[in-house]
Amino acid sequence: MPPRDEQDYEQRRQQIIDGALTAFSTKGFAGASNKVIAAAAQIGSPALIYHYFKDKIDLLYQVILTRMPLIELLDTTSNRLDLDPPIEELLPELLDNLIRILQADSTVALIKVVLMEALHNRQVAQMVNEVGPGRGMKMLADYLERQMDAGKLRRVDPQIAVRLLVGPILAYAVTRFFFEQPEAVKIDPAELTQQMVTHFLQGMQAI
Repeated sequence: MPPRDEQDYEQRRQQIIDGALTAFSTKGFAGASNKVIAAAAQIGSPALIYHYFKDKIDLLYQVILTRMPLIELLDTTSNRLDLDPPIEELLPELLDNLIRILQADSTVALIKVVLMEALHNRQVAQMVNEVGPGRGMKMLADYLERQMDAGKLRRVDPQIAVRLLVGPILAYAVTRFFFEQPEAVKIDPAELTQQMVTHFLQGMQAI
C-alpha cells in the first residue's frame, strides 16, 4: 500500500480532475477559470491546481485521458483487436458501444468543449488527436489491413477504408447529439448500426 502522503496526493489530484470535468462541461474550457475549477473540486485555493498539474491544458488532458468513456472504449477495443476477431462480430459490437457512449450527456458536453478548444488551439488539437481520433483510426486501419491480407476484405487503402467505416457514425453523432436534428433524433441506433455494417461489408467484400 502506498504511503499515506502519496494516497492523499492522488486523492486530491483525482478530486481536481473531477472538479475540472464538471467545470469544463458546464462552463466550457475558456469559461472554466481556476476559481471555478477550484470551487467545483471543493479545494481551498485555485493556486493548488498548479501543485498537481502544469497548466490548464495539462488538466484538460488528464480529464480526457481518465474521465472520457471514449478513451476507455479505445483501450478495450485495442485489446479486442489484438485477437483479430471476425469482422462480422467486431463491427456491430464496436459501433453499438460507440453510440451508447455518445448518448451520455456528459460525453457530449466534454466533446463539445474539446472540439471548440481544438479549433483555435493547435496544442489541444494535437493532444486530443494523439489520445483519441488518431489512435482509434490507426488501430482500425491496421485491423482492416490484416483482414485484407487474410483475403476477407477487398484490397483498398486502409486509411480510406477506415474513413468509409467511421464517416456515417460521425455524421449521425453530429446531427443527433450536437445539432439535435429531428430527423436524426428519430433514427433507431440499432438499425443504423445494422445498416452501416451491412453496407460496409458489402462494399468491402473480397473480389
